[in-house]
Amino acid sequence: MSGGPTIAGGRTGAGTDTDRTGSGFRVAVREIREAAFRAVVAAGASSGEAATTADLVVLGEVLDGAGVLALAGELDRVPRGRQPVSCSGGSHLARHDPVVLHDPACRGPLLLGPSAADLAAAGPRPVLLPGVWTPSVEWILVSAAARTGTPLLATRIRADGSPGSCVLATADSTVYRAPGPGAFGTRHTADAPIRPADGILLSRWNGDTGTPDLPPARTPAHHHERFATAMTHGLRVDPGPWATVHGAARRYLVPERPGSPQP
Repeated sequence: MSGGPTIAGGRTGAGTDTDRTGSGFRVAVREIREAAFRAVVAAGASSGEAATTADLVVLGEVLDGAGVLALAGELDRVPRGRQPVSCSGGSHLARHDPVVLHDPACRGPLLLGPSAADLAAAGPRPVLLPGVWTPSVEWILVSAAARTGTPLLATRIRADGSPGSCVLATADSTVYRAPGPGAFGTRHTADAPIRPADGILLSRWNGDTGTPDLPPARTPAHHHERFATAMTHGLRVDPGPWATVHGAARRYLVPERPGSPQP
């Protein structure tokens, strides 16, 4: 995975062991990524999906201290075997009509979000990711914008189909937040009808000025500082979610029961 904020995902962090510190655990960045990768593979995902998810977990833990918690809440939604995601909205639709993802397995945003963001970055039409708005939306944007070099906008879609808060991530990992898409000069009109349902609308941002007229919520310098500290000192994680992820990771090489296939 390329891009500024994700460089720590696969490199060695501070120390090699998990240390108990206060009410939580101080864990090396490398160990968080390895545990996340193994847990997702053991849950049934491919190694490629697991690697992308593990990078997001590290990014979320470094920026918001919530990556491990997010993964712990999604592990039981990882499908075993191939369960493809379908899209509705063919080529006959207008340029601004969204591509709507349908996932029978109900994957969480850590698994489904990266592919949705890549799809939005690659084409002119927005992509509707099902599910409620969570902190992981911002991590998905930061990662995908850095990976693709495309500024990406995420708009919360409320249950009644109306737009809510927005986050924009530029290719250099600068993050902007706003209460609605109008702050970014983005339309949400009849050109892009959204059916009533919770979701996140992902789209390319083609701002004429290159940057919005808003103060940044996060900057590349902020990301660098957070990662530098994490790589030097490790990260303190909540013991409950860490136990869930670490326990799932232990099944990476050992089947859950005799005779069950190994990942």
